[in-house]
Amino acid sequence: MPKHKLRVGYAGLSLSSYFAEKYRYRELSIEGLQKLATEWDFELIPVREALTSEADSIRAANYLREQKIDFMLVQNSSISVGEQFLPFVDVAPRIGIWSLPDPSLEGGVQLHSLVALNEHASILKRYLRHQDIPFKWFYDHVDSDLFKRRFGVTVRALKGVINMEKARIGWIGGVSPGFHNMLVDPRLLKDRLGVTIGEHEMAELVRRAETYKDATVQAQAQEMRAAATEVTVKSNLAFERVTRIYLALKDMIAEHDYDAMAVQCWSKIQELYRVVPCMAYSWLGSEDGIAISCEGDVQGAISMYLLNLLTNSTQSSTLLDLAAFDPKTSYAMMFHCGVTPRHFANKEGIKWVDHVTLGRNSDDEPYGVAGDLVFAAQESTTITYLGDDGSRVLVAKASIVEHDVSGFDGTRGWFSGFELNKKPIDQWDLLNTLTVRGHEHHFAVGIGDVTDELMEFTAWKKLSLIERVPYADYLQLEGVNT
Repeated sequence: MPKHKLRVGYAGLSLSSYFAEKYRYRELSIEGLQKLATEWDFELIPVREALTSEADSIRAANYLREQKIDFMLVQNSSISVGEQFLPFVDVAPRIGIWSLPDPSLEGGVQLHSLVALNEHASILKRYLRHQDIPFKWFYDHVDSDLFKRRFGVTVRALKGVINMEKARIGWIGGVSPGFHNMLVDPRLLKDRLGVTIGEHEMAELVRRAETYKDATVQAQAQEMRAAATEVTVKSNLAFERVTRIYLALKDMIAEHDYDAMAVQCWSKIQELYRVVPCMAYSWLGSEDGIAISCEGDVQGAISMYLLNLLTNSTQSSTLLDLAAFDPKTSYAMMFHCGVTPRHFANKEGIKWVDHVTLGRNSDDEPYGVAGDLVFAAQESTTITYLGDDGSRVLVAKASIVEHDVSGFDGTRGWFSGFELNKKPIDQWDLLNTLTVRGHEHHFAVGIGDVTDELMEFTAWKKLSLIERVPYADYLQLEGVNT
């Protein structure tokens, strides 16, 4: 859930020779926006008086600038001129231009508002091109489906923007061995997204885990056991230790005010504590709504947190690999070893098991504790990743489908009907695109379709999209023949 509330400013411009005041369009717009603010949980800061001159606009803009708003919504209650509009262009880092339809399409023109939409957009793009001001246009009355649909996307996307710009991500233990593709520069993430990264050693987490009283640990472990449909973990000590890891992570998040965490799950924690912490990550996601990315993937944690913001969910998204294709159905299996929160599970629920890969082919006792579940069918999921040091965004959508092949042991599901950037894409174009573009191999997955919001988030932050590279049999090099 977003910590920081979006602040939206409103001003209605008009000329006295038109009829915005006669029809009370400004007052009705403020009333409608206030209802939306209550429903959608943002703060509205309106200028209530009519602004019919440059002096009026300057006075209103100065007031709104003091309010430190995040988004400036300038309505042409009737037509207005550039001198009325210009004082608002630097009131907020983002601006919306809004025009209304005329009440009649014959006789004397009453509003002429649509012309101002064109005019003011052109001022931003031409006269002020050197300032590169991001803006979005809106049209129709506040209670219309067109306005509410378009403005709703903006409200949700900007909640993601402002909370990301204030986000704090904890990073414990660095990345897992060999995952050089997920190494990041926290300075670039700060510059591009606004996030702050707090780094910790794995030993700090383990030391904290050992401080909890046995009674506290046992009570928490019992709750975790009770939520599973089956527990096959061979070591009670491992179950206790991973429960301690959960308590330690939860307290670190509270102490440092972290919004999400990236925590290495192998191999340092096996060396220090002889466990896999997957159950702790899964439980934080399902019960506390906190995104925890495995393998120390900072960009994965940021991507999961963004999905949580955009979906406004009290339970976290998950992080997966694209693991396999079924040639008979063209379904894709997305999988990870055991970290997905239990609310993704089908009717079989989640099982707590020993890790499905770590410790295999060894005489040692296996490592616990991980989750085992198959995803429930979902009409739509959103798949994203903010990669390349936060400069590039994957925007994808797919359905989760039932399949008679259960998939690899761990937490997994079958996905079908992929879209990339709002357009259908088949499995080979998808695989080719991800590979040729050098995608980092992880995918944040959330329930529901927020691809419109992701596209808008990308635009407001001036990031780039991962663009399709159609499959071909010849070598494709980015920037040469793609």
